[in-house]
Amino acid sequence: MTAPPVPAGFLADLELVCPTRTTAVADTFLADLEAVYPDARASARQQQEVAVADLVSLGEALTVWREHNRRLLADYLARLPADDPLLNPVSLFGTLDYGRLETAHTRALAWLLGDREHGFGFRLLEALLTHTLGGAVAVRVGRVESEVVARSHHGTAGRLDVLAEGRLIGDAGERSWVLVIEGKIDAGEGEDQLARYDEWVDRRPPADHTVRVFLTPDGREPDTSTEPWQALSFLTLAAVLRRAAAALRDRPGYHFLCYYLTGVLRDVCEVPVPVSADGPNPYAAVEYLRSVFPQAETEGGDGEHR
Repeated sequence: MTAPPVPAGFLADLELVCPTRTTAVADTFLADLEAVYPDARASARQQQEVAVADLVSLGEALTVWREHNRRLLADYLARLPADDPLLNPVSLFGTLDYGRLETAHTRALAWLLGDREHGFGFRLLEALLTHTLGGAVAVRVGRVESEVVARSHHGTAGRLDVLAEGRLIGDAGERSWVLVIEGKIDAGEGEDQLARYDEWVDRRPPADHTVRVFLTPDGREPDTSTEPWQALSFLTLAAVLRRAAAALRDRPGYHFLCYYLTGVLRDVCEVPVPVSADGPNPYAAVEYLRSVFPQAETEGGDGEHR
């Protein structure tokens, strides 16, 4: 019996989760594929070509997956205010063709994290530290700066994208902290770049908590350090700042923050902003909104749509 044709949406879905490459399919993709379709990994490794029947079965699974995400996205979108960054067509830096310019994003991030004329105080910085430290924190901030010159003992200098430091305030007293952020969008790490920053951080007065954040579009691990840098994706950063923004709507910088987040989502994360539930790629928007809203509000404990 001839197998039915592969569903029309299959190749489009596959291209979204595994863009065309000249090299072999990555092991991480095969692992993710196995989670959706358990026989796919074995088929891909044992055969040069996956059987048409396998593709049909996988296509059906992806169709169900896509429709489930579209239903989730429709529910999420119905709950968003009209000026939400996900519904906004204007990117802060995209209007200047700087949508993927690292220094534009990291300097704006440092400005947003500091106590500036935006009127947020340190609410966004507290939100980011809460995420990176794994629990709610109250902070006293000493400084937040961008493009900080970090010089190694060999005299080699680099510019650390964001440096913040201060003290955590809690029942156990005050503890010192330092936060360093290095962001990459299209550029790779320089030779021993993070190791040189590590050396500079280690030569400073010790802090009770040293938080190193490596910020990239896909949340990849760094290649140039053996220290515990936290890999953070721009999508996760956008969700952290968006959650905090809900309480800042009356502040002067609120719309600047919205345009900044729209640019992060559209230009860096390549989410098709403004988003609609019937768009070709609901997955990144759903991943982002899962972090913005509690999952239990739209899904049952088994992951099924309510």
